[in-house]
Amino acid sequence: MVFNSFGFILLFLPAFLLAMQLARQIAQRGSEYKEACKIVIIAFSLVFYGLFGVKNCVVLVASIVLNAIGVLLLRGRKVRGTGDITKTQKVLLLILVVMNVVSLLFFKFSGVFFPIAVSFYTFNQISYIVDTYKGEIDSFNLIDYLAYILFFPKILQGPLMGYGDFTDRLEKAIGQGGDEESVSSNVGDCGPNAEVMLRALFLLSMGLFKKAILADTFGRAVDYGYDNLMSLGSLEAILVAVFYSFQLYFDFSGYCDMAGAVCMMMGFDLPDNFNSPYKAVNIIDFWKRWHISLTKFFTKYVYIPFGGNRKGAVRMYINFMIVFLLSGLWHGSGWTFIVWGAMHGVLYVVTRAVKHGKKPGEAGEKLGKASVDSCGNSRIKGILSVLCQCASVTLTFIYVTVAWVFFRANTITDAITLLTRVFTGGAKRVATGISACFQLDELWYVIKVTPIMKLPFAWEACLWLFLIAGIAIIFFSKNAIEICKNCKIGIKTTLLTAFLLVWSIVSFAGVSTFLYMNF
Repeated sequence: MVFNSFGFILLFLPAFLLAMQLARQIAQRGSEYKEACKIVIIAFSLVFYGLFGVKNCVVLVASIVLNAIGVLLLRGRKVRGTGDITKTQKVLLLILVVMNVVSLLFFKFSGVFFPIAVSFYTFNQISYIVDTYKGEIDSFNLIDYLAYILFFPKILQGPLMGYGDFTDRLEKAIGQGGDEESVSSNVGDCGPNAEVMLRALFLLSMGLFKKAILADTFGRAVDYGYDNLMSLGSLEAILVAVFYSFQLYFDFSGYCDMAGAVCMMMGFDLPDNFNSPYKAVNIIDFWKRWHISLTKFFTKYVYIPFGGNRKGAVRMYINFMIVFLLSGLWHGSGWTFIVWGAMHGVLYVVTRAVKHGKKPGEAGEKLGKASVDSCGNSRIKGILSVLCQCASVTLTFIYVTVAWVFFRANTITDAITLLTRVFTGGAKRVATGISACFQLDELWYVIKVTPIMKLPFAWEACLWLFLIAGIAIIFFSKNAIEICKNCKIGIKTTLLTAFLLVWSIVSFAGVSTFLYMNF
């Protein structure tokens, strides 16, 4: 089951929220019922994932059982570093981590079968095992463990959360966070209040619109482009590359918005995992905004254990490259993903070296700054600052988009072909096959009954409207979560919510899965 489906929106979500409300009321009867909400979460999460098929469930259950047994065997030391770590526990830790990594690599490279979201729940298992070994998890509670692994809003695409952080947020969401100050003021005995629910619906509508209308429409044009690489003109090649950047953005952003909305409806504060990454001024800034939890995971469980920056600059840069190459392998098994990871790694290392090392052009930069300061005109300085930031954002976006070409292409040859067509494709009108991908019935009908239809560019009008809308949302709009939390709930937001929900739900006839479910 996916968020952008009739079953989820019209059946699963309402049933889940109703069950959670009933579970909260049951939990008030006494301490023996305090786990009612968690049991509801586990049950609905199993149904949510179970609808992806028996084979997916078998792999998930096997992973949970084997790791749970391993954790119980590992829990021989006292918590929080008060006991000695035995050689047996070190060996067991290694076995458990290797078991998870090997199983993940097997599914990625064997070509036999790739379970839905296996990368995400495998990383959560590894996180739990390592944190148990370090003594950061006080005790093993089966219900909490199952809720952590199965929690349906995050199982498909994250965010990757530490067990301690997850359980703290869950306890607050179900009103068991200890003192009253630790419990959200928006969560009562019967769940979040009416205003929070309205804001959550607004956020859900924006997420659905991003996925069902924007991402899927850009995706159809991208598929057409990659299926017809040799016939693309220069403009078409550029558009296909940009469209894929937009498709990924709205697909992942839409999922994060919908997951956040569902969690908001149950009072759970889901951590940010996506923060306007195409507004980044450099590649370091980009990775602080894109898939934030994955960056944190690799930092904690790969970069720091490998030495981080504690063993000199050269070792630090090698560690960065290892992290990005592993990130490439995590996303896919082909050489295209290795190239994608290497491209990000190389630019990250160069940017880090320039920012923190000795800069050959440092004197020139200081001289330029002094020249600006000497003019004494704050307006000029402001304009120059904005221009520099725009240039940085644009160059970063271009580099990331070129890297995405390898990420999307089936082979390195296909990626090079698309990039080559940018310079050799020549000037030609956008193919009707690409333009037709944007002619949604409800939008195309409006154009046909207006004077726009008589203009020379009428056939491509929908394409340019989508492109302009994409640019406006990505580069100039606030985050959807920021908008829904700070906006004034009234007639305008209610009408907009209804409009986006209806338009998105109508488009469900062509339901598509989220891109990150395949990694």
